[in-house]
Amino acid sequence: MKEKLWAKEYLFSLLLVFGVNMGYALLNSVMAIYGTVLTSSSVMGGYMITVFMISALFVRLFIKKLNEKFSNKVLLIFGLCLTVIASIGYCLANDIVTFLIFRMIHGFGFGISLTCATAISNEYVPSSRLSEGVGFTSSANTIANAIGPTIALEILGEKYTNFFTLFAVLLIISAVIFGLSLFVKSNTKAQKVNNEHQSYNGVIIACVFFLATFCQGAVNSFLTSYTKELNFGNIGLFFTLMAIVTFISRFFSRKIQNIFGLKKLSFILSIIMAVSIALIAFIQNEFQLFLLAIPLGLSTGLLFPIFNYRIIQTVDPSQFAFATSIYYCGLDIGYGLGAVVWGYVSQFFGYQVLYVVAALLIVVTIVFDQIVYQKVN
Repeated sequence: MKEKLWAKEYLFSLLLVFGVNMGYALLNSVMAIYGTVLTSSSVMGGYMITVFMISALFVRLFIKKLNEKFSNKVLLIFGLCLTVIASIGYCLANDIVTFLIFRMIHGFGFGISLTCATAISNEYVPSSRLSEGVGFTSSANTIANAIGPTIALEILGEKYTNFFTLFAVLLIISAVIFGLSLFVKSNTKAQKVNNEHQSYNGVIIACVFFLATFCQGAVNSFLTSYTKELNFGNIGLFFTLMAIVTFISRFFSRKIQNIFGLKKLSFILSIIMAVSIALIAFIQNEFQLFLLAIPLGLSTGLLFPIFNYRIIQTVDPSQFAFATSIYYCGLDIGYGLGAVVWGYVSQFFGYQVLYVVAALLIVVTIVFDQIVYQKVN
């Protein structure tokens, strides 16, 4: 008999994951605009994003040690408390230095709270349905990232002036999620293990995952600039279609995994991803681009949760927060470093070369992944 996945505790945990990620999604897409408001320079918006991401990445490196002393619930509440403080600070800050300090505090809070909210959500998933549950937990992030920028732009208005209102909305959301987190049932702490070999296995898988996100970063960071060069119109539909396909794919993930097995499915999805990214270099109109959103959404929607699941499998259930932090580190470093490296590639060689090279690098990733699968999983 199939174990029940959609228990009320699990649904509640998905709400927390969604709410935590909304704090990131609301601001990240408009920081370049706010940098211009404070300093008349869009470059400062890049610093606002970088400070946040580095802070989140830094604190995740210490999640394991923190989780050995404090439960997931305590860390979640602490992270959300930092987020509330940062939200208040955004409303009060009127110079760039003060704002960057609160961006750093928000990054710390986000790094802790999202990691622990995700770990708590995975705790509620029956072991026999863990790979499926991990996918739906990721969907809570996907939905927040899909609607967050749209909501932010609507709040800002046509002239992008209502930043105080946006920060106030962030404060309200953060306060509500903080209140809800007090009712979470999770006293799990990370158990110390004498054999650290399992932890290293998770890091090895995350290194392969890093390569995949590094290549995906070429799509996320430079597609708008590339299509602008091609004189395309608004390509927002591409990202919307990707998000929709990604979300829908999660409902069929378990059946597809049962048919192919994780190793073979990872290989197939990586090939689809590589071909789709390569074809971006040869698009001639918006319709062709929108068509590619379907295989890209399908491949990333199924492949990334598989990496998450494989990393989680390498640790004791009490160390889900640690495994989740490894996964998010691979995600953050891949997207962050990809934005820089692919920027140089596009500058010197053009966007078409960028996407061809990214696709070839995924082929290299496939080789590494199959070797790691044989050794680790």
